[in-house]
Amino acid sequence: MEEAVLETRNRKKGVTATNLKIIAMVAMFIDHTAAIVLNDYLSHVIPMGIQWTVWFENPHHKGDALVYIIYILMRLIGRFGFPLFAFLIVEGFMHTSNVKKYALRLGAFALISELPFNLGFSSRLFNSSYQNVFFTLTLGLLCLASMQFFSEKFRDGKEYMPFFYVASLMVGPAAVYYLISDTQVGAFFPVMSWPMYAIILASIGVVSIFVFALLGTKWTTERKNQFAASVLSLLVFCAIADFLRTDYSAGGVLTIAVMYFFRKNRKLSFGMGCGVLTLMTFIEATAFFMMIPVAKYNGKKGTKMNKYVFYAFYPVHIGLLYLVALLLGFTTFVIK
Repeated sequence: MEEAVLETRNRKKGVTATNLKIIAMVAMFIDHTAAIVLNDYLSHVIPMGIQWTVWFENPHHKGDALVYIIYILMRLIGRFGFPLFAFLIVEGFMHTSNVKKYALRLGAFALISELPFNLGFSSRLFNSSYQNVFFTLTLGLLCLASMQFFSEKFRDGKEYMPFFYVASLMVGPAAVYYLISDTQVGAFFPVMSWPMYAIILASIGVVSIFVFALLGTKWTTERKNQFAASVLSLLVFCAIADFLRTDYSAGGVLTIAVMYFFRKNRKLSFGMGCGVLTLMTFIEATAFFMMIPVAKYNGKKGTKMNKYVFYAFYPVHIGLLYLVALLLGFTTFVIK
């Protein structure tokens, strides 16, 4: 009897999925308050082209300089949100009884959120150049589902071996292309013409297929097929995210996939995901602070709350923040 009570108490200890969602939502609200209201305010009162460091020297803008510092701090706190949502996507995928319904819910709220997202971040009702984060989360979930489906479907099929070599050929150039185009590392690469760029990527592809073909001599057919399913699925959904220009784009999908690859160790999983985000932009490094609650995560759902509250919070709070900025005169309304 005492052992049962002790076990129940132990289960109640730690951080639950609901706790992580609440932390992520609070961080997201702080981030979006800065990105929508404070950013619109600063753009409204400060002439374009003036560096913020000059504001301190101008008595009329000292208060605005303080607002800018608060804005930066809020954006840094806001970096806590996405990696937690990515982590929860992986957890949800591993425990959901119906991936299709899960993906449909995410996709539906991606569509619902698009208009308030457009207004909040571009002051336009329609904006095809930047899509909300629900699209990224949906693509990340579909990527995991694709990896799992094709890994199981082609598990021992030797006839699918050509896909292993296709994946081996593509993984190297794709990784280099991502580093150059979507991360801070790209700043260290010299500017080159497209023909030279193509030659370099092709050369990397040759090296890549040689390396993985060599490694593959010690792999089973199942492992080769799993590798092909994972790499090709990831490349397809990262490409879709980049094409649609979703929030975090290919880096967001890659973050979810990396967390899934290391899912057996939650702390390592989350840390590797934060590493991917930090490569994208160094400001994301503050996300590593969220390893503290993740380390205490007990794998439980926690206090039962209506799941649609978490989904609806995203479009509702963005819409309200846009209305606040509009009513204060910091922004405008444009159809497209």
